[in-house]
Amino acid sequence: MSTFVLQIRDLDESGRDWNFAIGTDWLASALADTELTAGAEDGRLTVHAQRNGMDVLVQGHIEAQVGATCARCLADVSLDVDLALTALFSPEHTRPEGSDEIDVQLDEVNRDYYSGSEVVLDPMVRELLLLEAPMKPLCSEGCEGIAVPEHLRPPEEVFGDSAPDARLAPLLKLKEELTKNEE
Repeated sequence: MSTFVLQIRDLDESGRDWNFAIGTDWLASALADTELTAGAEDGRLTVHAQRNGMDVLVQGHIEAQVGATCARCLADVSLDVDLALTALFSPEHTRPEGSDEIDVQLDEVNRDYYSGSEVVLDPMVRELLLLEAPMKPLCSEGCEGIAVPEHLRPPEEVFGDSAPDARLAPLLKLKEELTKNEE
């Protein structure tokens, strides 16, 4: 069942505004097969849609909160999503042949298609939320990561401030010469 639906019969050239709540239950089901989770608070989707012939121009704003796991320490991270959306929806019968291919043209990036008498925004909202989330979310920039227990740490002499291995001397000499040449 779709939540964010625009009825085309309600649209004209001047357009109309919609205001949808993005509930945590919708977020939970939309993000179920991803690494993201629903945030603690409901979000908001505001949309202005207008018709131009058979096409529907949709401009809007998404505000939501999603949860993720810190890539370093595995703590829960709350991500605030605040982004704009713009898309042009055309009737499904105008979709070009072979448009399911991976090669996407620049003018197709913000284009989608509708069928019937309504424009469903649910897939687009989900996709934008997924694209906005960082690939490696962090709880903070200074996150140290998971603490390694003392008994699992290597001895100090392994990574200490000891002199470099003598076998690396030719490489160190080359590095010094290259550094001098760059100055």
